[in-house]
Amino acid sequence: MILHTIIDLSEVMASPQDISYEYKQIGSCMLQGTNCKEGFMVDRIISTNPSDYLNPKYQIGKFLK
Repeated sequence: MILHTIIDLSEVMASPQDISYEYKQIGSCMLQGTNCKEGFMVDRIISTNPSDYLNPKYQIGKFLK
């Protein structure tokens, strides 16, 4: 089977208990990510507002402090 995805293969094949995501509410935007020593790393944006996806502060891979 061929799997075409933009998601990292380790995330696709990992069991749900291997990944521990946290969620942060900032205004009307919900961010999914992980806490690192650099801060909160954004993995996913959950919002109904299209401008949240265009906000450079919430880009995937950015660190929030």
